[in-house]
Amino acid sequence: MNFKAAFIFLIAAVVMFGCSRQDSDLKEAYISGTITVDESLDSSGDYSDIQLLVSYQRSDGESRDTLFYAETDVDGNFSGTAKFENRDLYPVVVSRNQNTFGILNMVFADGDSVSITAELPNVNQTAQISSRENDVFQIYERVERNFNRVAQYINAGAFSEDSVLIELQNWSDLYWEVYNDHKNTFASELAGNMSVTLLSGWNDSLMVERAESLIGAQSRLRSNGRSVLVDYYAETEGLDKALSFLNRIENLSASRNDVMTIQMDKIELLYDSSRTTEAASQLARFQEMFHDVPLALEWAENISYDIEFLAPGSSFPDFSFLTITGDSISTESMSGSPYIIEITRFDNPLYQRQYDRTVAIYQIYSNFGLDIITVPVATNPVMFQAFFEERDMLWNLVQPNSFDAEELIERFNITRVPTRFLVNSDGQIIRRYIGEEYQEVVRGLQNITSSN
Repeated sequence: MNFKAAFIFLIAAVVMFGCSRQDSDLKEAYISGTITVDESLDSSGDYSDIQLLVSYQRSDGESRDTLFYAETDVDGNFSGTAKFENRDLYPVVVSRNQNTFGILNMVFADGDSVSITAELPNVNQTAQISSRENDVFQIYERVERNFNRVAQYINAGAFSEDSVLIELQNWSDLYWEVYNDHKNTFASELAGNMSVTLLSGWNDSLMVERAESLIGAQSRLRSNGRSVLVDYYAETEGLDKALSFLNRIENLSASRNDVMTIQMDKIELLYDSSRTTEAASQLARFQEMFHDVPLALEWAENISYDIEFLAPGSSFPDFSFLTITGDSISTESMSGSPYIIEITRFDNPLYQRQYDRTVAIYQIYSNFGLDIITVPVATNPVMFQAFFEERDMLWNLVQPNSFDAEELIERFNITRVPTRFLVNSDGQIIRRYIGEEYQEVVRGLQNITSSN
């Protein structure tokens, strides 16, 4: 299946390399270095013909653009100029004799001079990459690795609530320090947006202050920074304020890619808020503006289906399933009861992490009549048994492989698992939750408690 989240991230890599692009519009970085070969692999001392390549698919969906290409001489030396549209992180493929030995991620920035040394066959383990931009990015990566370790402990419940807030503040400040100490670099932009994101929901005043500082300095926010600001404005001042914020960011943007992703944000925001007529109108303009970007059109086709058939307030599509207890469950049998229907794989790590939360939601909201239906896709008996070996089955579980998975994926427009729909007692969709969005389900469940 096509996972929407995956190709949205890919858009940044393909959108700006259209056929009409002029080389004079491109940024340049000078790259040089030495790649050698371990004697155990080749004792000849000839290090020639090692290739370094960065290429991306063009927006026509067929041809590819080469951003950088170089070959080593007999001593392993190489040099060349990378030409690219946006300052970003790029994968450099290192190969020889049609064998790929490693992929080095490095920042390309206009005017930067990058130095690389590495040794085959263990390219990634031996690589040393240095430049102004890449040295700062390595600082950012160290902070990121350390924060991720702490985040794992937080997610495992190893910190009290007060300690969690202290940790989040400390790490937000540390990311902000990287931003302030290394301004006007790619890594500083990442760090500033991460600092903003970590403040969401508990220190919103500082979150807004830092976001506005980033906007003032860079005339943009990255997608994670935009997302938390949109949620904040939508919750505190309403949908129109959130849309106004996105319009302001779009007007400031000099990047076509940013304009595209911001317009996606606006369309999804209107869709989630049941303003489907406006969402459809914005979508038509989006399709016209980005008609030359196949992945953008694929996204548009997906959300067009959602707007027409799966928008909040729409009747949930008819279904009929056989449960593991041998009972039949259908749209008709669920009439008069609110429910969550979730489509997932049992081996999905995100679903496994969310399961305890689902149990807690069921135990609380079953008192208000809520039921849950789990529809497992791509599940075999071993996977099923392993999942429930130490977990209770508390709600309706559809018999694995008792339905047409392809037809279900198409009808419910499943682009990522887990996907959940919250449906009210009248059979109307309250909202769809994809992946991590599940943390917002309690807000939707307030519709059930208030109606009861």
